[in-house]
Amino acid sequence: MKALLRVMGLLSPFLYEVALSLLLGVAAIAANIGLLGTAAFLIASAALHPSIAELQVAIVGVRFFGISRGVFRYLERLVSHSLNLRLTARLRVDYYRRIEPGAPVNLQTRRSGDLLGRAMGDLETLENFYVRALAPVVVALVVTVGMSLILGGYLPEIGLIMAAGLLVNGFLLPGVTLLVTRRTIQELTASRATLSAQLVELMQGFEDLQTNTADTAWIERVRETAHITARYQNRLGVLNAANSGLLLLVMNLTLLVVLWIAIPAFGSAALSGVSLAVVTVLVLASFEAGSTLPAAAQQFNASREAAGRLFEIDSSVEESTVGALSPVSELEFKQVSYQYPGESEPALQEISFRLARGERIAIVGASGAGKTTLLNILLSFVYPQHGEITLDQMSAQQISPQSQREQFAWLSQTPYLFNTSLRENLQLAKADATDAEMLEALSKAGLSDWLALQPQGFDTWVGEGGAHLSAGERQRFAIARMLLQPAGFLLLDEPTANLDPLTELEVLRTMWECAADKGMLWITHRLTLLEGWEQILVFERGRIVEQGSYADLMNRQGRFASLVKLETNLLEPNPVSAGLEE
Repeated sequence: MKALLRVMGLLSPFLYEVALSLLLGVAAIAANIGLLGTAAFLIASAALHPSIAELQVAIVGVRFFGISRGVFRYLERLVSHSLNLRLTARLRVDYYRRIEPGAPVNLQTRRSGDLLGRAMGDLETLENFYVRALAPVVVALVVTVGMSLILGGYLPEIGLIMAAGLLVNGFLLPGVTLLVTRRTIQELTASRATLSAQLVELMQGFEDLQTNTADTAWIERVRETAHITARYQNRLGVLNAANSGLLLLVMNLTLLVVLWIAIPAFGSAALSGVSLAVVTVLVLASFEAGSTLPAAAQQFNASREAAGRLFEIDSSVEESTVGALSPVSELEFKQVSYQYPGESEPALQEISFRLARGERIAIVGASGAGKTTLLNILLSFVYPQHGEITLDQMSAQQISPQSQREQFAWLSQTPYLFNTSLRENLQLAKADATDAEMLEALSKAGLSDWLALQPQGFDTWVGEGGAHLSAGERQRFAIARMLLQPAGFLLLDEPTANLDPLTELEVLRTMWECAADKGMLWITHRLTLLEGWEQILVFERGRIVEQGSYADLMNRQGRFASLVKLETNLLEPNPVSAGLEE
């Protein structure tokens, strides 16, 4: 319920439109009731053969209510759906603002298909929250009170019976629906989320599934989840059918009771024959307002579940005191520690080092030693639980995450290319980059000859995730994008893993030449490439166990030296190491 209150809180800027929508909704129902009541009066009066002059008001009334019903209904739909779309837009923006600061590390425990389901399915459910769950309740309440008073003007007993029937139809049955459908809607929402996650995973990994002949089993799993989802939907369909039957039953029982009270009073001053016809039609017309409330109750349950899932993800990013940041010349880790939730051991333990522009530091160690976690902290994807990071002696906690990220150009082992042109992928690094600047960056990354073979040049489409490029081409393209970015520090996470040795040597030389005035932090397993590096940090179980230059570490004959010997024995002689410092 708290999540729905947050949704309604997003309506606060649109209170005028909310009030106008409700007023138009009541007016549309009132016009329909007026049309039917006036038509009943006209037909019943005409049966007595009065003068046509006596029927003129009723005739004009039928025309007025007939036209106004359509006008009011159109205006109500126009205002309410406009309001609904703007509410949905605010929900989408709010969802993104909460999910973006925690990406990607804080979202690694969530399935991408589930996140997509929240962004698509749950938001689509909330699209109908105002129109189908909130507004009908208010309109039905106003109509119930108004029609009970109007019909009570003929006979008080009729007003009381009418109020009872409308309350049963409009509020008791929806209340029962809330209780009956809550569990089913919870299971349906969870099943849809699972189905969405499985479908995304099936599409993303279909090639691997086919290669390992596991596609049939996975498709069967998806089909089973789809059948479960359909079963919950069918159950809700049965409940909807039962609601429709109960609505008709209550409406007709109310009419019978009203007639049972009204017929004996027929002919009295309070209830003439014409009035009896009008009362009968008004009773039936009044139930229009409450006919949608059982469905509104289901929508309310669905909206509550959807809102709960959307607001379950909340940003944990604290407000910073410094926005824009001038180019930084030095960063420093001071006793930094971090432990992932649910893990028994910290990923980083009391890490301390300093990196200035123009310096190069290599980080080595086994997988899981904490190297990538260190980069995630630098990029404000996660925040250290102990210790401090400073940028030019300023604590990173005082700097906005966006400003901190602008100081770094990051290159991962598996860079992502968006499904658009080469130009737009390059301009992610520098929005105003010219063709000459982009060509220079591609040339430094060894892609100028490849670009010359592309008929569309920079407008060449790269495909989803760079599917039209080879693994090596994607890696070199990502290097070009990094070189294009105006950042003071380069963060490299195995950037040359998919390149052949000669290309790797050429690319590394290019990066070093282009980054002579930049700080470089390089995570690598290629230890034989580190000769000449002024600083090497050896990580093990989240700690720095050795630190120094390549020559110093080899002379110590410690952990680093043993890793180099192991790599030398496992790999063939590498021609890159011999020429790296030439």
